[in-house]
Amino acid sequence: MDTIREFDSVWKKFMVMCRAKLMEKSKQCVLSCAAAEMSVQDAASMWFDSYDACGQWLKRLEKDEPQAAKKVRTILQEIKLEEVPAKKGFPELGVIGIAAGGAAAGAGVGAWILHLGTWGTLLSAAIPAVALYPAMKGYQKNEKEKAEKEGITKYLEQLSLIREEIEGALNCSAC
Repeated sequence: MDTIREFDSVWKKFMVMCRAKLMEKSKQCVLSCAAAEMSVQDAASMWFDSYDACGQWLKRLEKDEPQAAKKVRTILQEIKLEEVPAKKGFPELGVIGIAAGGAAAGAGVGAWILHLGTWGTLLSAAIPAVALYPAMKGYQKNEKEKAEKEGITKYLEQLSLIREEIEGALNCSAC
């Protein structure tokens, strides 16, 4: 049982490293399944580094329970992730369309209700467009960041199955 408690401790370190690697990768490019898998496998290398806490735990396990350690090593070397569908963000044309719609509405209101001249109509068109475009760009950026975080969370959730598989191997060795 002590082995599983120690495993929980090093697993938390591994998950922190996985999250960091996935976040780093998502800042560089769109987080595809292949990119996520590469990041997780890069983080998994800490299990095979005898200077890392995870590697030290696995090394002690090899001394105490070689069969369980062999199973755990195999599981960690064969980490595979399933594709997480990318969430569609707010399209660029939508941002431009909303800004243009605001400009048209401003121009229409200015020309019809207020009986503005040419400059007044142009200003009543420009002001809503100038106000709406940055607001919509901010909304679009927030939606993109939210989708990235959701994708990272879903990839990390898949690792819980690997954790259960390792815990199963550790429990079987105690049988």
